[in-house]
Amino acid sequence: TKRMQRVFCVGYTFDHKYLLSGSDDTNIRLWKARSSEKIGQLSAREETSLQYRKALVQKYVHLPEVKRISKSRRVPKFVKKETQAAMVQKEKRRRKEGNMVKHSKPGTKKFTDEKGKT
Repeated sequence: TKRMQRVFCVGYTFDHKYLLSGSDDTNIRLWKARSSEKIGQLSAREETSLQYRKALVQKYVHLPEVKRISKSRRVPKFVKKETQAAMVQKEKRRRKEGNMVKHSKPGTKKFTDEKGKT
């Protein structure tokens, strides 16, 4: 979210129901792993509705539309824009490094892999 600073660590709880994140603003935040899932006791009506939805997904899992919907994840606009900007910057750096290697004397400049940089 916008109020969070840089996120330093992320981890799941042992039951994989919650996600913990630690950020630069010295806060630990607890997130639901499945954001649409309700916390607490479900009523009988909610329980039957949930079971019916799961049964429908299992019944029509072979259809491409159901596969696409189940795989899709909604990402906040801010996060999506920041991720795209980071990808553009990374591609620019890679292209610039490639041009430097290409147009310098042989053996003076070498490619450095992304894993080796960190």
